[in-house]
Amino acid sequence: MNWLLPHRFKSWGFILAPAGFLVWLTTQAGLWTAWVPPGEIGPAFQTRISIILTTSFFTFLFGLYCISFSREKREDEMVQRTRVDSFQFAALIQFLTFTISSLFMFFFGEPREAGMMLFLIGLIFVFWVSYMVRFNYIIHVRLRS
Repeated sequence: MNWLLPHRFKSWGFILAPAGFLVWLTTQAGLWTAWVPPGEIGPAFQTRISIILTTSFFTFLFGLYCISFSREKREDEMVQRTRVDSFQFAALIQFLTFTISSLFMFFFGEPREAGMMLFLIGLIFVFWVSYMVRFNYIIHVRLRS
C-alpha cells in the first residue's frame, strides 16, 4: 500500500475531524445565526454560512481520511490485512444501515429534503466510523491481549 500517508498525518486527522464535525454541527443547529441581529441575515450571510458548512464538512472528511489512510508505526502484512478486512466490514455495515433505513422510509415515508441530506451524510459517517473503530480495536486492543 504505497498510497498511505506517513504516520504523522494521523495526529492531524484527530485534530481536523472533530473540529470540522463540531463546526458543521453547530452551524447546522443554527448556533451561528443566534449571534447575528435579525436584520443582518440576508443573502450574503447565507452565502457565508454555506461556505462554512462546506468547508467544515470537507475538513471533517479530510480528517477522517488522514486517520484512516495513515500508516501505523509498525506497518506489516497483518496490519494491511486488518485494514482490508475493516474496509469490508465497514462496507457491510453501511450496506445494512442503508437497506434497513430504506425499508423504514418505504413503510413510514421519506424525510424532507434536509432530512435526506443528513441521512446520506450519516451513511458516510457510519462507514468511516465503523472502519476506524474496528481497525483500531483489532490493532490496538485485541492483538495486544
